[in-house]
Amino acid sequence: MKSDRTTKWFAIAAIALFAINMRTAVSSVSPIVTYIQKEISLPIVTIGLLGLAAPLAFAIATSLANTPARRIGVEKTLIGTALLIVGGHALRALAWDSTALFAGSLMSLLGMGIGNILLPVLVRKYFPNRVGLVSSFYISLTAISATAASFVAVPVAEAAGWRLSLGQWGFLAVLTLLPLLALRHNSVPEQRELNQPRQKAIWRSPTAWAIFGTQGMTSVFGYVSFAWLPLLLLEHNNVTVGQAGALLSLFAILGLPAALVVPVLASRYHKLHAPIIWFSSSMGMIGALGILFGESSTLWIWVAAFGLGPAMFPLALTLFNLRSRTRSTVLAVSAFGQGMSYTVTTVIVFAVGVSREITGGWEATLWMFFVVALISALMGIQIAKNHFVDDELVR
Repeated sequence: MKSDRTTKWFAIAAIALFAINMRTAVSSVSPIVTYIQKEISLPIVTIGLLGLAAPLAFAIATSLANTPARRIGVEKTLIGTALLIVGGHALRALAWDSTALFAGSLMSLLGMGIGNILLPVLVRKYFPNRVGLVSSFYISLTAISATAASFVAVPVAEAAGWRLSLGQWGFLAVLTLLPLLALRHNSVPEQRELNQPRQKAIWRSPTAWAIFGTQGMTSVFGYVSFAWLPLLLLEHNNVTVGQAGALLSLFAILGLPAALVVPVLASRYHKLHAPIIWFSSSMGMIGALGILFGESSTLWIWVAAFGLGPAMFPLALTLFNLRSRTRSTVLAVSAFGQGMSYTVTTVIVFAVGVSREITGGWEATLWMFFVVALISALMGIQIAKNHFVDDELVR
């Protein structure tokens, strides 16, 4: 019993530390682009590519996570993943040109993308009866990770330079290795349960598609914002660099209340799944319209509403477990939902940069946010049926 308790403590420490590292590479670049440009040439296309790196890496990670997790186990896969994150942060801090900066970002983000896929599996493995509570815990830390990275980026860059501002997160990633190394003996190949459908059949599940749509909206809002929101607010709403960074932090921190509450509510009250989606989509539409047409004095209100748009993100991550009967299905649905959503987001992040270059403005981007939020509301219809992916595939 003592050994079991110790294992669970190591597991919760591994989950917590990995979650804290999950978004540091995503939100730490865009607030300090002006500082980086003093040493490295970063034209608008390059900035777009840096923004593109997050969803692109997360999409690629879905194909990288499954094979090692099934062959050597989740824990050993995450050890290699943590090392990849550390190496990426180091390369970003030492970057001598935009190519090195992009490569370092891609390395760290690939590691974080693999973590996106495997953390729900780790939760299911060690805390099968506490999925909602533990999911709430780690998703909250993920939200804090995104907020902290964007909030401290500018002050650290001003005080010690942009290289330390980017590289500091590598030290945090090193700590993740400690509990994972303690759990490495539990890392065994994932066994497919009897009658478990193969991953390639996941696309036949309407619920899996609805989960993809749910996460897809949050991915578009999150990664387009982390890539472009500071510049959008600078040019469209005439804020300062400091104000743009603070508003990005406001956008990010509003994911925290949802992360604290939504997974627990979703686990206890399945009838709330669809209303959470509809609330999220409504806030996204209101925020997009407010930024587009609102007064400068009320901009923070519209950014706050915009930040509540991805409130369904914790629900999407929790649904991987709640709508799957087996751990193998959790892994398959997680890979499908995240792979599809990040692939779509990659295209949209790139399209936003092209739109900005062609039109010279951000109106088309803000209307895109409105349409994506509107479409996401339809996902609530399927989610309200409360079906399991496994059952749909069997039928």
